[in-house]
Amino acid sequence: MIDEPRRHWRYMLVVGLVILATAPFPFVGRETVMLLGLPLWLWWSFSFTALLSGLTAYGMLRLWRDDSDEP
Repeated sequence: MIDEPRRHWRYMLVVGLVILATAPFPFVGRETVMLLGLPLWLWWSFSFTALLSGLTAYGMLRLWRDDSDEP
């Protein structure tokens, strides 16, 4: 039996929301705030990109099942 992350609707919903959050829409048209020498919107984007990477790793390790995975 093959099980893939895309078959889990909750997981895919969270991934989609994180992808949308990666774009720094809350910072559009506002004054640039700096944090440690970089704009705050860049930290926002970096953070959600790292979260997306973690979610992808979780999906690959926990939700992906193959026939070869079973003893």
